[in-house]
Amino acid sequence: KSLKNLRSTSEQAHSPHATRARMMLVDVALVVAAAGLAAAADAAAQKPNLLFMMADQLRWDALGVVNPGAKTPSLDSLAADGVRFTSAFTSTPTCTPARAALLTGQKPWNHGMLGYGAVAEKYPFEMPRALSSLGYSTTALGKDHFGWDKPLDEGYPHGYQYTQLYDGITAEPDNYHQWFEHAMPGKKPESGWPTLDMNSWKGAPYAYDEYYHPTAWVGRLAVNFIQNYSDPRPWFLKVSFHRPHSPYDPPQRVLDSISASDLPPIIVSKDGWDNRFTGLADAPPGCGPKNLDAWCGDMPDADATLARRAYYGSVAFVDEWVGKIVAALKERNMYDNTLIVWTADHGDGQGDHYHWRKGYPYELSAHIPMLLRWPNNTQGAQIKRGSTLPHVTELRDVFPTMLDGAGGMDIIPSNYSMDGDSLLCLVLDPSGAKCRKGAWRQHLDLEHSTCYNETNHWNALTDGEFKYIFKAWNASEQLFDLKTDPGETVDLAPDPRYAGTLSKWRQTLVNQFEEEGRGPNWVFDGKLVKRVAGQTYSPNYPGNNPSSNQTCYGKLLKSGDTIELKPNAGADPTLCQDFTYVSQSSALTLISRPDLCLTKTSDGTPDITTCKAGDPNQAFAVPDVKDKTVQIKHSPSGECIVLLNKIEDKPGRIPDVGFGPCPKPNSPTFIDSEWVFGASGRLCHLSNGCLTIKQS
Repeated sequence: KSLKNLRSTSEQAHSPHATRARMMLVDVALVVAAAGLAAAADAAAQKPNLLFMMADQLRWDALGVVNPGAKTPSLDSLAADGVRFTSAFTSTPTCTPARAALLTGQKPWNHGMLGYGAVAEKYPFEMPRALSSLGYSTTALGKDHFGWDKPLDEGYPHGYQYTQLYDGITAEPDNYHQWFEHAMPGKKPESGWPTLDMNSWKGAPYAYDEYYHPTAWVGRLAVNFIQNYSDPRPWFLKVSFHRPHSPYDPPQRVLDSISASDLPPIIVSKDGWDNRFTGLADAPPGCGPKNLDAWCGDMPDADATLARRAYYGSVAFVDEWVGKIVAALKERNMYDNTLIVWTADHGDGQGDHYHWRKGYPYELSAHIPMLLRWPNNTQGAQIKRGSTLPHVTELRDVFPTMLDGAGGMDIIPSNYSMDGDSLLCLVLDPSGAKCRKGAWRQHLDLEHSTCYNETNHWNALTDGEFKYIFKAWNASEQLFDLKTDPGETVDLAPDPRYAGTLSKWRQTLVNQFEEEGRGPNWVFDGKLVKRVAGQTYSPNYPGNNPSSNQTCYGKLLKSGDTIELKPNAGADPTLCQDFTYVSQSSALTLISRPDLCLTKTSDGTPDITTCKAGDPNQAFAVPDVKDKTVQIKHSPSGECIVLLNKIEDKPGRIPDVGFGPCPKPNSPTFIDSEWVFGASGRLCHLSNGCLTIKQS
């Protein structure tokens, strides 16, 4: 049965007072029916089962095996029964590009996502589809973040035969939202965190009973899947928890178990390199405590402590469900024959170096946990369970690890750029001699196009001992010694004693760009090029022609598109609302299409046209005033972006937007020109919506 049919038959009788037992039956029915269960059969398949678990926004050091204050006994146990990779990274540390790496086993340039954008609807070679071809059932529970197919009312599958999804996107009618609204008629999931949102830096306890929490929903589905599985095929199960991603909202009992003394000290620099992120006058836009979605700032102690306690409480709640999932495996006698990988898509700033959220080259964001537990019958393992390995690993290694566990490394197409390698080869021989390329990688590439604003746009390299960062927006560099300074408290780039090391890493990045054929916008005359505008997609993004066919969340954008007002999309990926202000050129560019700029056309309307250096029609003045309303002034004409055709007696009607005289601060029409430039890149009026691309 489809999910919709299951609801019509199993949930019609739900009332606001439905018992948990009846709701648990619905949970079981969803998994059992969709898995196509027949008679119970506990006999283990010849091939191992494959369990891939992950959490969103989980720092590498938020585990008890690294930080004793973290309450993660289940994950610590998993590390003790396998191997922990101490230099695991996510090359593009935001949600969607990280998941493209998991799907494809490729580095950013090859899978095509250089920053936060839309996961392509299909890639030439994908993990779940490949495992299905090897005889596995494939199931995804929790967060995929692959996009939602509204006509089919399901997420884009990418080869998963069955999905039950919660992507944490408020406007997406995913399976969790549908379940919640049936279980709690008249209520919304978002009411569970009334003072927070999906990117907020603050924390608070979950407002509903913890049964309804997304973490509990995903965990129950996973436990039920294991308890009731009887398909004769081996299974590949992906369990992807949305938390500890914002909102930081653990149940009250879990929050109460986390004290301030459990928290690690906040890390700040010794040489002052991070002072500009404190939220003071010279900080980039989007910093400071008044912005709920702030990506940086020295936050008030009480608020920061509560936020960090709530974050670690969210981690602890996820860990509880990991324990229940592992217990279910053991109850079904499946544990010994299951290959398990645990990781995260990226970390979370948590106030280190005054950073919050993700998208940065620093350890707080790019360094992630990576645990591997191999089946008992694995032949030739040369490391002991409970070991650590220093090899530089990345999310691209998960796909080949699963293929290797399934005995399917030989199905990788000969013309496919599989950049990752199997972690199992390091279990068999830590020297890397048994790996696909005869050796393990010596260093790793990382990068992220413009995120939050122009100042967060970078490329990086690391070998787990040093990290080199090239800040593309102003062509500056950083260098950190991770062996002696894992907190990145001293930037060695200005130190003449490290000039040779800096030069070596710079040349390595030049060589990478030249080998990938990135062109003169990246390397010119053997030197790295300053790149003011970002680039979200590479030419390898499926179906992408970067000169004319880049998209915003799957929608074609082009010169000539107009601007309209729409309600704030929140995390809805279907509306294109994100801009970045490039102060050097005074241009407002689209984050997803940095070659397109907001333009004042000859007829006085705001349109989107191709960016042209020095074009006066694209020159705007955007005051760097965080968390307060500002006027967006077209510099040559002196006119502001204002609301037009406002009809006071028709509440709810969204007016038009255009250019007009800039009202004075004390005038009654001043409110028509007041905009808030959000940390995510949205230009929103206080009560009438956000600037949105109207596709022609």
